Amino acid sequence: MSTPGTPSTTAHSWPARVVGFLMFIVHFTRELVMANIAIAKSVLFQKTTDLAPGFLIYPLKGLSRFEILVLTHSITLTPGTASVMISDDYTELTVHAFDARDPEAVRASIKTGLEDPLLAWTR
Repeated sequence: MSTPGTPSTTAHSWPARVVGFLMFIVHFTRELVMANIAIAKSVLFQKTTDLAPGFLIYPLKGLSRFEILVLTHSITLTPGTASVMISDDYTELTVHAFDARDPEAVRASIKTGLEDPLLAWTR
């Protein structure tokens, strides 16, 4: 794991990084499409009283500043979520979610859909 502001310690060859980047783009696009569908379903079919927007904390420990930058922008570009604030020590991110009834599910979705593919690219 790298500390904020330092590059990751594991070096990959450039072909591996290119493949990792392309896989990140595929995962991000999938998350983008799925989030658009979920938002459309919520807007069209859910009662406003059933909506539960809210804030949650997402852990950033071990991510470099570049990884934090890409992750926060990816979260904000995905419909239904927005990066709000990074803690002063770069270990926590406050996220606003359109549907925060299950904060652990939102965290797991960010982890598997965005952070893991990002780390496969950058490390």
